Amino acid sequence: MRSGTRILRQDVVIDYKCLRAINPEAARRAVLEYLRSCGHNVSRTASVFGINRPVVYDILRKEREGDLNDRSKVPHRQPRRTPQSVEDRIVELKGNIGLGPKRLSRHLRQHEGLSVAPGTIRHVLRRNKHRTQSRLPKRRREKREHVDWYSAKPGEIVQIDLKHIRDRKALSSEQMLHLERCRIPNYQWSALDVNSRFKLIAYSREKSWNNGLCWYLWVISWLRSHGVQSPIVFTVDNGEEFGGKSWMKVRDLRKLISSFGCRVIQNHKGHCEENAHVERSHRTDDDEFYIPRVLNLRSEADLLYEAMGYIYYYNNVREHSSLEYRTPFAHLKAQLPHIDDSIRFVVPIMLDRVSIDLGPWSGYHLLAQHHTMLPSKSDRPRRTIDWEEIRLTTLHATSSPNCAPHGVEFLGLGPNRMASPSPVLIKHNAASSL
Repeated sequence: MRSGTRILRQDVVIDYKCLRAINPEAARRAVLEYLRSCGHNVSRTASVFGINRPVVYDILRKEREGDLNDRSKVPHRQPRRTPQSVEDRIVELKGNIGLGPKRLSRHLRQHEGLSVAPGTIRHVLRRNKHRTQSRLPKRRREKREHVDWYSAKPGEIVQIDLKHIRDRKALSSEQMLHLERCRIPNYQWSALDVNSRFKLIAYSREKSWNNGLCWYLWVISWLRSHGVQSPIVFTVDNGEEFGGKSWMKVRDLRKLISSFGCRVIQNHKGHCEENAHVERSHRTDDDEFYIPRVLNLRSEADLLYEAMGYIYYYNNVREHSSLEYRTPFAHLKAQLPHIDDSIRFVVPIMLDRVSIDLGPWSGYHLLAQHHTMLPSKSDRPRRTIDWEEIRLTTLHATSSPNCAPHGVEFLGLGPNRMASPSPVLIKHNAASSL
């Protein structure tokens, strides 16, 4: 026989160890019932259950004590255990003021003269979990409303998402280092209309709730000012920049945008397919913009300059197979003939600067950090823009709606790549960010 190998008896009917692993009390009751049925024959009971006779005697002793459950494994003597009075006080404070371990430790030291480490408070709360009650009732997460992509008209469903430009799956190490060396912003904000695939983009250095709220307002103002009058439904993921798990942010956001005829629907956590259209557009951004053009970006101004040419190409030149090989703007114009033609000239902006110019958001004022990160106005590179030349170029392009204006063809950008700005952009101080 090999050492360490357990040989089961041939007369074993019930495996006591397996039964005890499921329910110790039920296993001991089964032993006692069989013991009574066989005339209190301890040897036979031990043989049937595959245990020793001392185990049967221990079960009989536990029956006389009136408790068939397992005994506690806590040591009988604990000289360094936190006194019971201190534990009761910690549990009481947790239920009254709802502080975490670190703040509870500071509160006890300052106001009650008790020195209790945060780790000790964490263990005390964990073993007294049955005595603590949350001050706020748990909110049941609302069921996500069904969104019908296929019956939606242009502008009715807009998917919003955030893209990391420094994507290791798309860019090479050389391109990643180039972006870091030139301090190119890392976040691209995207908004895509499901029906027409028309897309808006912006950039930021910070992934924050302030920039997310600014992006909501920017998209709404762009669509409303160019003739989109239908109710708009925004579908977003659970990122904190779009409201996330904070029910207060989501509540305030819905209250704010409801006055513009808009709603927000949060997708299920971990289900990126619920924003499939904008997620797929990010792959196009990598394949047709960042991978071939990223080494030409030397500054923030270059990024905005190149992005303007790319988003014009995406909306007005690039044909989409899902649109019967039409461009997003051509499909949008066919569905909404009254829409303003200037909607096709999308100007990317830096959300960090716009959110600072608009002022603090109530309750979430985190804008001070951007003042120290952004370069001064004297150090920012600027481009000279001839708006009269742009206006004449735009008027020349309107005679051929499917043709890009001269100098705006993507991957063949000449010296004049700027599109005509929207009056809303000028009013919003977005053109100054260039």
